[in-house]
Amino acid sequence: MKTITKIATLALCGCLSMGALAGCGGKAEEVRVWGGAEDQTLLKKIVEEFKAANPDVKENIKVEIQDSWDAQSVVAKDPEKAADVVLIPHDQVGIMAKAGLLSEIRDGTAATFATDIKSSNDPATVQQATYGGKLYGFPLTMDTYIMYYTTDIFNDEKQDLSAFLSSVDAMLAADMPNIPGSKETATAFGFRMEDGFYFNMGFFAVGCTLFGENGDDVDACNWNNENGLKFMQYAAENFRQSGGKFKSDDAKNLATAVLNNRLGACISGGWEMQDTFKNAKNIKYRTLPSIMIDGEEKPLIAFSNSKQYIVNNMSTHKGTAMRLAAYITSEQNQLRYAEERGYYPSNKNAQQNAAVKDDPFFKVIRAQLDLSVPVPVIPEISRYWEAAKALGSSVYNGSLEGTPEKLQDALDKFVDDLKSTL
Repeated sequence: MKTITKIATLALCGCLSMGALAGCGGKAEEVRVWGGAEDQTLLKKIVEEFKAANPDVKENIKVEIQDSWDAQSVVAKDPEKAADVVLIPHDQVGIMAKAGLLSEIRDGTAATFATDIKSSNDPATVQQATYGGKLYGFPLTMDTYIMYYTTDIFNDEKQDLSAFLSSVDAMLAADMPNIPGSKETATAFGFRMEDGFYFNMGFFAVGCTLFGENGDDVDACNWNNENGLKFMQYAAENFRQSGGKFKSDDAKNLATAVLNNRLGACISGGWEMQDTFKNAKNIKYRTLPSIMIDGEEKPLIAFSNSKQYIVNNMSTHKGTAMRLAAYITSEQNQLRYAEERGYYPSNKNAQQNAAVKDDPFFKVIRAQLDLSVPVPVIPEISRYWEAAKALGSSVYNGSLEGTPEKLQDALDKFVDDLKSTL
């Protein structure tokens, strides 16, 4: 991959067709970059290093706070007021590209942006950066979710619990201790049932697909087939509020409950290690457990995603914006995000670096990524979240307890809801 330093040595004279650079008219202009609040310290360091390595860039570069999860809606409200360089989750690529909000990433006369992205990054993240055959994202990280557990409840240092922790059914059947300082019994296991980012796990475990095998067929969702019904029956029996052993809540709340020994194990994202569980001594982690369907253990299969930097199509400084996005997402900086922020890199060389490859936590993330399904890129994914929320909520609150016919009707409605707005 060509380094930005090398790119900087190639003179970018005049105003490039991909965006006006400062220096074309005297007064310096401004290029803005968005990143999450927790990443500001590192991002500001990287921007300062970019300035030092690229003295020909005359624009002022300003780092601002903007959460990635709602960046798409913020940009869509007023693209001209949005930042030039924006961090987004990859499932927003299709939505934003279709709306004309993203600048296509191509090779130029002085830099091979597109070629470098395709050759240097994990193929999954390149696919996630692509919509309609065009490349729109500079991949930065890969992520998925795993299971965290507290050794104060599930103590694998005193006994071999590998088989136990690999089974949801075993955890739900376990005798749980009291919550410290309370007569209330701790809950065994939890994840956010009302969030389609997690509720998909069981359907994928039994072989169902969302928007087809490749996630790009808007007419294809088979969650209402025979296998989907089997998981719904399992979920209605085991993942309900009245059961006492299972808990659904916001992922951070669940993680806090595990940390405080109110919950034995929960499913949450890799980010939790840099947040709730940072420096925690009683927390361990592993790949997702399995559920028992028809007498067979079916490993839960996660959704996976990536974070990508994109260039606002309304930017008047696309040349500098492209260079900045490429610099932030370079191999060396992805390693810094891994070491300082705990993010698994998308860059293939960074993945093979000992700091990543030999790290126990990253090993678990990599193993789960290999057992995951990427969130679809197509804009129609936006229809999935509310429909999945409604389906998961009805299971957890018990309104779907009853006959298989009732569960089948709910699944049929879910599939119809995904297609009704086509």
